[in-house]
Amino acid sequence: MRRIGIYIICITLFCVINCRQAYEPPVIKSNNNFLVVDGIILNGQDSSIIKLSRTRNLSDTAKSIPELQAQVTVVGESGENFPFIDQGNGRYAVDQLNLNNSEKYQLKIITSSGTEYLSDKLSVNQTPAIDSVNWRQDSAGVRVYVTTHDPQAQTKFYRWQYIETWQYHAWFDSFFDLVDGNVVLRPIDRHIYNCWISAASSNILVATSNKLSSDLIFENPVAAVPTGSEKLSVKYSIIVKQYAISEQSYNFWFNLKKNTEQLGSLFDAQPSQLVGNVHSTINPDEPVLGFVDLATQQSQRIFIDAKLLQNWNYVAYYGQDCYDKTVPPDSGNYYLPQTGHRFWVLEGTDISRNYIITPIVCGDCRDHGGTNIKPSFWQ
Repeated sequence: MRRIGIYIICITLFCVINCRQAYEPPVIKSNNNFLVVDGIILNGQDSSIIKLSRTRNLSDTAKSIPELQAQVTVVGESGENFPFIDQGNGRYAVDQLNLNNSEKYQLKIITSSGTEYLSDKLSVNQTPAIDSVNWRQDSAGVRVYVTTHDPQAQTKFYRWQYIETWQYHAWFDSFFDLVDGNVVLRPIDRHIYNCWISAASSNILVATSNKLSSDLIFENPVAAVPTGSEKLSVKYSIIVKQYAISEQSYNFWFNLKKNTEQLGSLFDAQPSQLVGNVHSTINPDEPVLGFVDLATQQSQRIFIDAKLLQNWNYVAYYGQDCYDKTVPPDSGNYYLPQTGHRFWVLEGTDISRNYIITPIVCGDCRDHGGTNIKPSFWQ
């Protein structure tokens, strides 16, 4: 009997290993093509940007499917229309809306196929000022916090976005360039030693004071920079943008955050139904993803100097193998061509007028993806 049992186990294992068939759930193959609306309508001096795209199947390799050539408009109850400009790639923008705080508005979208979508009617939410944006270093890195309050106790629900910008530099500073076969001084505004990169927030940042005795949000975490990150190799800046949102909006973003962060375990909270505020005018049952807010914007910027940090342990992108070498002048056009991509940077010349060059990764910070144009707000 024992031997028969072993045979049964072996047959079972054989089937498990060799009789498997790939199973693709219907959701992977289903033809999902739902509209996604992302953006905040801003009342005041800032531009409003709405991004439109389409959902994709799990089996698709494309990162996103932009909704092209749509008509996007903010429509007021009194009949006012504020059209957005099509910037391409699913981005639609309008400058400095001056909306009536006592009037309600809707976002109207007409796709290139003629399908019309409308948001729920929106009131202008007045956003209170940010009290402070501060930071602290701990064992994991640097954390950035925002504190705000509404003395009128009218806000209760808050959302934040941010843009971070950081400075980094190359190993060598090139003071010279080769132009038309001549060694020339590089203009100070065209040096390629210091560069800057900017990145917008992608995480969902919301909080509420609804269950507190006062309308106060104290040191809510908004961003984190891990120890050793290039972002704090020289200097880092973050501008935090704050919006007052409705309770419905807060619930939407809170549930979306929960759904995206609590996946993979049977014991996690199960996904919540996400109900947005944009709907098809001809098919109310059609799913439309996203939530549109209408608010004024408050913002605050801070800078963090790397000199203020302890034990940051930054390892530069160019590693520890940077070097320079000397080549004769008649090889200049080979190493430093006037057209096409350069792989070398001119540092200068020696007493024999030979060229001293270094690999581009060591001498041109732009090769790492940044720009050598200093931002206008940089301090």
